[in-house]
Amino acid sequence: MTGLSLAYNLQEHNITIFDKSWRPGGRVSTRKHDNYLFDHGAHYLSTNHSVNQLSEVISRYNLGQEIEIDFATDYLKNIKTRKKIIIGQNGINSIPKSIFDNIKLKSFFNSKIIKISKKNNILSLFSEKEEFKNFDYVLICIPYLQSKELSKDLIDFTQFINEPSYDPIHTVMLSYKDINNISIKAGLNLHKDISFFINQNIKFNKLSHDCWVLNMSSEYTNNNIDIHKTELEKYAQSIFEKTFGIRKEISFIKSHRWLYAQTRVSYNSISKKNWINSKDNKLFLSGDWVLGKSLSDAWDAGQKLSHYIKILSV
Repeated sequence: MTGLSLAYNLQEHNITIFDKSWRPGGRVSTRKHDNYLFDHGAHYLSTNHSVNQLSEVISRYNLGQEIEIDFATDYLKNIKTRKKIIIGQNGINSIPKSIFDNIKLKSFFNSKIIKISKKNNILSLFSEKEEFKNFDYVLICIPYLQSKELSKDLIDFTQFINEPSYDPIHTVMLSYKDINNISIKAGLNLHKDISFFINQNIKFNKLSHDCWVLNMSSEYTNNNIDIHKTELEKYAQSIFEKTFGIRKEISFIKSHRWLYAQTRVSYNSISKKNWINSKDNKLFLSGDWVLGKSLSDAWDAGQKLSHYIKILSV
């Protein structure tokens, strides 16, 4: 999302996007399996961030819709409310995909950049198979540790005493053949080991089965980082079914591990800065780790850096 924000705000420049994935959006991911659909990375955009540019872009291109749901702010303490959220028109990944389609950029997907070099103030990028030449600036918008590894020959990281950090999260997607009629559609603290849960039928009206996404807590994930998927899925399923008294047949279950799921310590909180740059202002690092863990934070990080790039370009 930070890379898309930079591309959106720097459209007057000759921009090329590279991504190791087959699609834009990163953790803003919608998974399809047969007739099942799950937003299993980022879940929604909070209306609390309604004043930022991302909400304006979503509204301008008609990429999302606002819904109101029964939400448990703390399920274990039985604290509930009505919550307004913004969801994608066709899954959360439809938001970055549509932004990308509207910008119309030159792009290389399925292209993991493994090296960056500089000669005569001109930068080149290398994938495992190809070299891409003649860039004036390179803006790296991937998880911090990956950014650091990719740029270590061009940026001195010994100056950093403290560094931003992430929490990993195991996500479990599960579906039942029959609707369970659970009134709470999303919430926090379902269990000491499940930090978040959300129903997918509120997002995808065409789903005939009852579909849910569970986020295991970061503490549980850290302590069970390499747990076998089958063991994880059975454990999460048993908690979910016991909590809501479910006795219906499960039709699908799958898990995914996000190593860089959400920012625990942001770069701005430890440095008061909004990006990392090389001394010659040719290479910049940004991402959701700069300002915070939300979609809005990721977008805002790109917007802030774009202002500086415009000044340099002048």
